[in-house]
Amino acid sequence: MKSSKSIILAMCIAAGAATSFASANEPLGILEPTKGDVTKVAHIYFNIATGEKVVTLFHDNQTTGADGGSSTPIWSVLNGVPCADSGHTTEFFFGLDDNSPTSMGGPPTSLATAATLSDYGDIAIDTVVDCVHIDWVTGHTDTDSDSDGIGDGVPGLGGQWTYWDADNARQIDFNSTRLPLVSFTFVDLPGNIFAEDELTGYTADIDLAGTFSSSLTFELGDSDGDLQGASIGNSDVGDGLPVAVADRNFDSLPDSDLDGDGLFDWSWTVRFFQPGTEDFDDDGIIDGDIADSMKPIGVSFAAPDGTAINNGDGTWTWDIDTTTPDAGTGEEDRFVLHSPPDANGDILYAGGFWFGGFECNSLPLPDGPGYTPLAMFEHQLLGPSTIIIDCGDYNGDGVLNFFDISAFLGLFSVMDPLADYNGDGAFNFFDISLFLADFAAGCP
Repeated sequence: MKSSKSIILAMCIAAGAATSFASANEPLGILEPTKGDVTKVAHIYFNIATGEKVVTLFHDNQTTGADGGSSTPIWSVLNGVPCADSGHTTEFFFGLDDNSPTSMGGPPTSLATAATLSDYGDIAIDTVVDCVHIDWVTGHTDTDSDSDGIGDGVPGLGGQWTYWDADNARQIDFNSTRLPLVSFTFVDLPGNIFAEDELTGYTADIDLAGTFSSSLTFELGDSDGDLQGASIGNSDVGDGLPVAVADRNFDSLPDSDLDGDGLFDWSWTVRFFQPGTEDFDDDGIIDGDIADSMKPIGVSFAAPDGTAINNGDGTWTWDIDTTTPDAGTGEEDRFVLHSPPDANGDILYAGGFWFGGFECNSLPLPDGPGYTPLAMFEHQLLGPSTIIIDCGDYNGDGVLNFFDISAFLGLFSVMDPLADYNGDGAFNFFDISLFLADFAAGCP
């Protein structure tokens, strides 16, 4: 395991006013997936509250970030080869930000730089998130000066991920009432360490847990004003109502369940920053060299657990397996793009997009892409474990020993709700005393 060399800045967007967008009613646009020789090289674990960073190379049997063992996946879109059963194992990525000339030799399009991608789904109300999984794929040339297998970091290359309450990405309601929760920005992202015509991919688990003063854990879909131990949530949207029951556009429908499926609508967005365009450290000097910006950066395609279904009429569907605990429910073959802020600072809705319809039998490589990918992107939410602590058995193996004490103290040190042993909302001597008493008494 190796320490990450990328500089990471964190910032939090607390609950606030709804974001304003220009309204547009456009048909679903069709885009082309980005092709390229991508090698995923490393997984980064980063605790945004404590600053802990660990990087593991994929060929070193990479594991999930060490967040104390108290998180469990609750919503996942990770399957990168949905057409593997049909013989197609190529993975695609979507070049969200590419300042290079177009294939016709002209300048980049208006959405080629500083655009924001929005993806969305459904989840149960009152869901606490304490860790998120993200990824990026980039062609920006990087160095590996210490030969540790990861990029040293491209100066000025950044990415911002943001999480939103009550958002269906305008699939149903064009007057979006989404509310911001948490946003974090990575600066000097590791880049491409291979040949000029190749691309490098990275994944990361961003641990949001910390002490109550530094934790960025958030609750999606607050329904009762109780954040369930999270630090951030929209428990009052301005009219005394929590976000899951509010109707701020007065259409007699909850803003949080516009599709009426009984689940809460949420979304995540990502925007990348090219080198030579931003002053992230506010020192009056733009970070990086604009000459390094003529490369693509984007995110990987993926799908929830499920099965590709050939409908027999030239169309295909992706049947999500909703029996898995972290099923990516609500994910659809559609995403949204927003243009950069205009002169007035308004974020403009550019429309909903897909890639012409998911299918597994399109023209094979090299004449074609092999298949048409779903317009879904790799992402995962993790939340506090739902394990039941019984008589001090913190790792649930039915045996009381040092490992249970270690697990409890680790959770207690970061004020994890699982370590609030007496359930009074405080972390103090009484929790430790009660835990040790149960531990000494042993399991029945």
